[in-house]
Amino acid sequence: MDRRALMLATGGLLGAAGAAQLTAAPSAVAAGTDAATGPVFDVRAYGAAGDGVTDDTAAFRRALAAAREVPGGGATLLVPAGSYPLGESLLLGQGMTVRAHGALLFRTGNTSALVKNYTAGMPAVGGYGGVGNISVHGGTWDMRGSRFTSTCPAFVFTHADGFTVRDVTVLDVPEAHAVELNAVRRVRITDCLFDGVYVAPGVPAVPNRHEAVQITGATNAYNLPAPDYDGTPCEDVLISGCTMRNSSSGNAPFDALCGDHYVASADSPRPLHRNIRVLGNRVESSGAYGVRATDWQQSVIAGNTIDAAAVTGIYVSSGSGNPLQDIAVTGNTVRGTGTGGAIVVSNTGTGRNSSVVVSDNLVRGVDGETGIYVGQTDGATVTGNTVATTRHPSGGNAQGIQLQGCPDALVTGNHLSDVDGDGIGVDSGSTGALIAQNTVLAPARNGISAASSDIALRDNRITGAGSGGTAGTYAVRVGGNAVNVSCRGNVSRPGEGAGAEAGIAVMAGCRGAWVAGNDLRGWGAAAVLDRGTGTVSADNLG
Repeated sequence: MDRRALMLATGGLLGAAGAAQLTAAPSAVAAGTDAATGPVFDVRAYGAAGDGVTDDTAAFRRALAAAREVPGGGATLLVPAGSYPLGESLLLGQGMTVRAHGALLFRTGNTSALVKNYTAGMPAVGGYGGVGNISVHGGTWDMRGSRFTSTCPAFVFTHADGFTVRDVTVLDVPEAHAVELNAVRRVRITDCLFDGVYVAPGVPAVPNRHEAVQITGATNAYNLPAPDYDGTPCEDVLISGCTMRNSSSGNAPFDALCGDHYVASADSPRPLHRNIRVLGNRVESSGAYGVRATDWQQSVIAGNTIDAAAVTGIYVSSGSGNPLQDIAVTGNTVRGTGTGGAIVVSNTGTGRNSSVVVSDNLVRGVDGETGIYVGQTDGATVTGNTVATTRHPSGGNAQGIQLQGCPDALVTGNHLSDVDGDGIGVDSGSTGALIAQNTVLAPARNGISAASSDIALRDNRITGAGSGGTAGTYAVRVGGNAVNVSCRGNVSRPGEGAGAEAGIAVMAGCRGAWVAGNDLRGWGAAAVLDRGTGTVSADNLG
């Protein structure tokens, strides 16, 4: 069991001892009643001082014990403005709401999570049958991980239905997650701030472990000690209006706003999560990814702004080879990403994705392999994106858009500029792709590089290809021993000075290319370079 699992299984107001105290607690009268929400239990009425000095653990324990006695659940725990030291976890009951606007709640030791719906000693639950319909509104929840360093998430919810976390700030988490979602559904995480992870000095960095919101499944005790380990996934999760940043010089940024680092074993396959929506969030800094969509289906990542992700801005993948389908990545702004690129859709060598749309995104300032990469995906659509300024850390081909293993893809209406490589690369396994009506301005290498059979290049505009001065570059390059590539209606103009060697080039090994009706004025004798076999070239202006 890893440290995170150990911390969840032990300690806290409602570990084994705390649960017993709750069971034995006498009945208490609610401090008040709200007609809309039911009984309200004010922690001040149970002795909480809220002065930041007095230990308020016992007062919270008494208030929670009373709240849990409400028949059928539905109580509200009210935490008025103030500062509350807590030495134990808060285990919430069915239908419970915590209202903590203006309150600071902070740990005074190496406790378990500050808020959870499960603890050691409770009966195992399958599916979504656990304690749910829980809401937490407001409050700054300070894990003080730089002082109490045992791995520990702030909020943990598992095996249940219905969770809301709204207007919450989570600070200084020790090597874990702000919110951990394990086998849950109907979750709303909105307008929250996730600020910083503590990683002890000298401890080797473990990449991709510290998502602000982890979305994972009930797989085994290593992943989370919350049986049953029945493979239940997460479903119907909304993350909206949240901000992830790192404002403390003593902390590190989270590794992603949301996602999962867990890799399934042979005896514990990773479940597929469904209906995950990541909408309108802001990532100001990340140790790895902005959004890491691991094993998602029927999901949307839209309208997010992601800056300074160290590896990849948006990463859609399955390390287990699960089929990912019906995913939309749309309307996001991704800037200043690292070695992995801005938007990446991938799978394992044997896994296949389908029906993935990457549309209307703005990508700027990539220092990696590609601006937008889609691989191992059937019927992908890449449309309406703007990609500006790609660089490769070692001088390689930092393509604007790249397809690999994507049969019948549609790449249309994209605008690419200042690309330090090919504007658009259509690599092996992308048979039948349509590349149409894209604009490519001054790419360092080829404007469009096509290396799959039966693809169609239609009505693209390419200006100033080969601006990097690399020999053997072209406005349109047909290579990779491709067969029956159709190239029609494209407009290409050479750039000033050193540049591409031809408007359209069909390389040796290619067969049956059709190059017709292209506007290649300005290229002169270099309008069409044909080294292929059986090429048909007709009606080109050059």
